[in-house]
Amino acid sequence: MKNSKTMTFYFIKTWLLIMIFSVLISGGLLYRLFEIQDETKSFWLIILSNLSFFFSLRFVFFLSISSVIIFLNNYESVRKNRFYSLATYCLIPFATLFYFMAGDLPMDESNFDILKSGWKFSAMLLLPHLIISFIAYLHFRKMLKSRKLQQD
Repeated sequence: MKNSKTMTFYFIKTWLLIMIFSVLISGGLLYRLFEIQDETKSFWLIILSNLSFFFSLRFVFFLSISSVIIFLNNYESVRKNRFYSLATYCLIPFATLFYFMAGDLPMDESNFDILKSGWKFSAMLLLPHLIISFIAYLHFRKMLKSRKLQQD
């Protein structure tokens, strides 16, 4: 029972760290993208920029909440299989990034700048979460290998 509590506590800490860092990093990147503090904008453009920023940040927050599936690593069958374990950390952000990128491909390729800016926006939303999740996965595998997290 103690091992299960230790692993659950580890995943709670990891999940919270993924959420916090993902929201902070994506929020900083989005803040720069929307140029919230730009004083040359009109009043309505400032309101639209702020709304876009908060809706985008809300998406990052919900994406971070969806990383709750890392708790599936409490099951030995998932924990022992490296692919399943990696999927619990990175599948949702990777699939979402792939979906956004593939969804933009049917656009008119003659206007590559629009396509590139859409991919940049998607990357700002999703890549920080994906990278942080992958780092958390590598840390988890290292902890398992060094036996600091006892297996059942």
